[in-house]
Amino acid sequence: MKKKQPIKYTNIIYGVHPVTELLHSKRLKIGAIYTLKNPIKSWTALSKIIPNHIQVSLVTRETLDNVAGSKDHQGIIAFVSEFPFTQAIFTPDKHKFIVVLDEVQDVRNLGAILRSAYCTGVDGVILVRSNAASLTPAAFKASAGLALHLPIYLAASVKAALFELKKSGYNIYCATLGGTESVANFTFKDPAVLVIGNEEHGISADVAKMGTKILLPQRRPDISYNASVAAGILMYSIGLQLKKI
Repeated sequence: MKKKQPIKYTNIIYGVHPVTELLHSKRLKIGAIYTLKNPIKSWTALSKIIPNHIQVSLVTRETLDNVAGSKDHQGIIAFVSEFPFTQAIFTPDKHKFIVVLDEVQDVRNLGAILRSAYCTGVDGVILVRSNAASLTPAAFKASAGLALHLPIYLAASVKAALFELKKSGYNIYCATLGGTESVANFTFKDPAVLVIGNEEHGISADVAKMGTKILLPQRRPDISYNASVAAGILMYSIGLQLKKI
């Protein structure tokens, strides 16, 4: 019989909302929690949902700063197991609304998009393994911990993922500045995949050819929305039409 490997708590999640969602989701194993010796404002509520078996250590702010590598921890850090990425790509029978991120670089944009994805009823998110932001503690913080509730699949490439999704019956919609269909009066079909591009270059030309190009109207042609803002507007529009929210 193969010996069961011990759980490694080498990852961290910090911030009041992320740790709260971590405790509610029960998706990751928690090895320990560090918090300030002088209790944070939300500690009374948080302490009530921490299982008894989890060790809580009271430490200095300097210790938290060093562990987090940031001052953005809000006085609490959890040591956790690895995030359980989905092992198989999504299928329309269980996941009607998918978001694919084409090389989004900034972890805060990634976190903000994941936060909006959960709020707007997205059933799953696809990230690429390389040349893109990954699920760092800062990304979880920017998602307010809501990324912990989302099924997330890591693909070798966006093109490969879209090929599989299209083959299984998904309608592909690509958010582009040169879109031919305005989100203001477009009817999205179920099951749907929304592709959001890189902050600077947008969606690559090869990827854009794989779906319907959706335009998000704006005041002037020489400006653009922040990637996470554009994603939020589009996800809301699709989620509303597909009755996900």
